[in-house]
Amino acid sequence: MIRHLLHISHVSKHFGGNVAVSDVSFSVDEQQIFGLIGPNGAGKSTLFNCMTGFFPASSGEVIFDNKKINALRPDEVCRLGMVRTWQRVKPLGSLTVLENVMIGAFSITSVTREAEAIARENLHAVGLMDYAGKLAGSLPVGLKKKLELARVLATHPKMLLLDEICGGLNPTETGIILDIIRGVRQKGATIVFIEHDMKAVTSICDRIVVLNSGEKLAEGTPEEITNNPDVIDAYLGGGHNA
Repeated sequence: MIRHLLHISHVSKHFGGNVAVSDVSFSVDEQQIFGLIGPNGAGKSTLFNCMTGFFPASSGEVIFDNKKINALRPDEVCRLGMVRTWQRVKPLGSLTVLENVMIGAFSITSVTREAEAIARENLHAVGLMDYAGKLAGSLPVGLKKKLELARVLATHPKMLLLDEICGGLNPTETGIILDIIRGVRQKGATIVFIEHDMKAVTSICDRIVVLNSGEKLAEGTPEEITNNPDVIDAYLGGGHNA
């Protein structure tokens, strides 16, 4: 039976008098790939921060795996199985690629040998084993994005929150990342996906929520979203070809 793994209920986030997220609600099912889109400043990353404990929500509830997680720290959210990537990839540049991924693995084991085995497994999964011994700071952006994925996968997550994981990539690199994401879903994980590349979003997502000025503008299938007049007007633009 399909069940909700994540439920966002009337979540708002205020910074003084600025409302970044306003009364947003939606649910994500297990093993779903769920898109979160909208123009810059729509509140997407702020919502991710509220979901993962980096910012406390001003109001509303975040329910993950049947637990209210509003008051949890980011490390506690991670240990429950929800992990995120960041728009700007910032690996620990003075450590090797392998060591960076081992840091993710240390969230589920304190044994160095086991952490290394987990890290190698996930480097292989994203196609980075040949770079295991290189300094992470030396990688080009496309490989750093793969490293971000490997590092969060090493935590053995139930849910991945991917914040513009395809940002700055060419179409070939984007296709490789999307294939990795599909493989992650096939192994049982759930993905929430912030992305501006609409071709990527519509090709991979089961459902999509659109935010605009911090508010939920629309929710539906990729076809419903790309044909929604309000979404076209606010985000896609009149020249969008669904």
